[in-house]
Amino acid sequence: MTVFNSLGSNYDLRTALQTLVASGGKGVRGQLTKLLSQRYGGSVVLTYKGRDALRLALEALPHKGKVVVNGYTCYAVFEAVAESGHAPLYLDIGDHSLNFPPESLERALTEHAGIVAVVVQNTLGFPCDIGPIEKLCEEHGIPLIEDLAHAIGTRYADGREAGTVGDFTALSFSQDKVIDAVSGGALIVRNGRYADRMPAPAVPVPISQQLKDRLYPILTWKIRTLYPLGLGKPFHALLRSSHLLSRPFDGFKSDVRILPDWYCGLITRQFQQLERTQAHRQRIARMYAERFGVCSPLPLKFDKTSAIRFPLLALDRDQLIEYLRKNGMYVSDIWYDAPISPQKYISHTNYRGECPHGERVADLMVNLPTHRNVSERAARRIADLASEWLQARNAGYHVAEVTSEAAWEAFITMRAPHSFLHSWTWGQLHAEEGVGVFRIGVYREQRLVAAALFLKIAARRGSFLLCPHGPLITPGNDEALLFEFIAEKAEALGAREKCAFIRICPLSPATEEPAQHYRSLGFRNAPIHMHPELAWMLDLTKSEDDLLKDMRKTTRYLIKQMERKGVEIAQSTDPGDIEKFWQVYQATVERQQFTPFRKEHLRREFELFAKDGHAAFFFGSYEGRTIAAAIIIFYNGQAFYHHSGSVPTFRDINASYLLQWRVIQEAKRRGCTLYNFWGISPEGRPEHPWAGLSLFKKGFGGFAESYLHAQDKPLTKQYWINYLVETMRRIKRGL
Repeated sequence: MTVFNSLGSNYDLRTALQTLVASGGKGVRGQLTKLLSQRYGGSVVLTYKGRDALRLALEALPHKGKVVVNGYTCYAVFEAVAESGHAPLYLDIGDHSLNFPPESLERALTEHAGIVAVVVQNTLGFPCDIGPIEKLCEEHGIPLIEDLAHAIGTRYADGREAGTVGDFTALSFSQDKVIDAVSGGALIVRNGRYADRMPAPAVPVPISQQLKDRLYPILTWKIRTLYPLGLGKPFHALLRSSHLLSRPFDGFKSDVRILPDWYCGLITRQFQQLERTQAHRQRIARMYAERFGVCSPLPLKFDKTSAIRFPLLALDRDQLIEYLRKNGMYVSDIWYDAPISPQKYISHTNYRGECPHGERVADLMVNLPTHRNVSERAARRIADLASEWLQARNAGYHVAEVTSEAAWEAFITMRAPHSFLHSWTWGQLHAEEGVGVFRIGVYREQRLVAAALFLKIAARRGSFLLCPHGPLITPGNDEALLFEFIAEKAEALGAREKCAFIRICPLSPATEEPAQHYRSLGFRNAPIHMHPELAWMLDLTKSEDDLLKDMRKTTRYLIKQMERKGVEIAQSTDPGDIEKFWQVYQATVERQQFTPFRKEHLRREFELFAKDGHAAFFFGSYEGRTIAAAIIIFYNGQAFYHHSGSVPTFRDINASYLLQWRVIQEAKRRGCTLYNFWGISPEGRPEHPWAGLSLFKKGFGGFAESYLHAQDKPLTKQYWINYLVETMRRIKRGL
């Protein structure tokens, strides 16, 4: 059994021969024009390409400007917009849709001047949320264009047929579409004010191109029949190299060409059979959905869709496609492999990474065939094979809550040295304060191989899940897969907990590779950082003499001077000393005007970490008065400069220099390999609020470690309120 997704799969031998001998005339042309006019309610212009129909609609607009298009579309759409003298404005698809949401359009209309049209495409035949989009276009006086390249026969949620809502309707009758005449397009002008601006195309299609179109169904039928014999691929290559096969991007960019009459009969006949064809597609798609609904990005409703293909999302997509190919199922042609597809053409567009959701789906998308020549038996075979592959790929992995402190801490210590913000104790601290705490683990054969701590942070602007300094993943070939498991679980958890977004503050390096991976899963840069993303680190494996030698000369001098002047440094693990620490901390807050932690929070944090020997107070005093204090966390091979304060009581006395040196000495004694001074300001930012403290930290020697910026995954539109508030807060703080 050999099944193809495309390559003329809409044609069997009978219909291929019908195309070869098809004839036409004015009567056939008039019949199609009447059918389209009655069905969609407007005047009709027939074109040789669907992109030409879209181009004509855009050329009819009175002004040039920006045209909103779906951020997961075909290069032909870009061509139509660009050739009509406009500029495409890409709106990213939604989290659970292949179309842009109305909220994105509303935001774009506020943020971008000069929008002159909106194009909706109902990707793969799954309808967009047309009602709010239609209303926004009416309110702003912007024409709405319905692109039915995938969606002939689709109905919107309100029952209206796609193509009967906008000012223009553009149809494509090209290869592998719902109506497939090898080539062809039509524009229906539904708003009469544009009718006078619509020139009818008059440039003919060359006979040589028409011949290629006539031959395409019979040649591709022959290719497909030869594949089981091992001859299909070389025959296909021969036809392509000789340019005998008609291709979708065979075009005439400078001219809009008129559709020859003989195509019209093929199109009319298929419209007459549309109801039966659509019922078949929907039946096949429902069968797939029984197996793969959870792997699709859509809330699948097959009673309203043309179901031109069935979308399946899969990691390692190429491996799945290869597995199916080895079993005679050819699904390698992907709609779409890039936000503006094909990928090889994206460099010719103005796309600049505006659509992370579109990129993610493009990286994962596999389309399963629903065309009229794929039988239910063949579709079940495809579903069985794909299901078999997916189960084998995920073999041995399962995601579950981690309930054992010992198992959690054992896994954390394998990642040493690592931040205490992912420790069991950090979660316990927040749980005691009423914060939702979720410890997600990925297991393989009962062994923990990935872990992520999520805290549910309640805020008036929208609750969110926060993953501080995580997730932690065992290095190896499956890192991407393990992170995908965690991201999927977090998204489900966020939806259950009614969170507006997920925020991950990773310790991944600030490089393009991890950033791209987050983008592929629908994450975006957060408006603020929750924890420092540029840390100052000191290598404690050096001797004390070398550490002193590597310090700034002034720092080394002040340490010695404080020793000579009698500054004393004391260490304590008594939680009761929080009162002593609080006096210094509070004085620092009043002087520097930053938002403090609550005293009870600091007390409980210290108690929890100190009970296992992971925390200590350090106090610096002079002439019997405490003038410097710090809480240091010792965890998993690192010492962390966590909370601190100082009181400038005495001129020329700065106990903080000697205090830090005593902390470094204690950390070495405990076997720590790194001292984490926590955050510093970026280079070249003397106005940054942390600039003075950063200079102090750098004086002890060391190196900067830069982490990937905090990553957000929006779950609801409420996220954008949070985005605005946090952006304003960041600007106000000068960060």
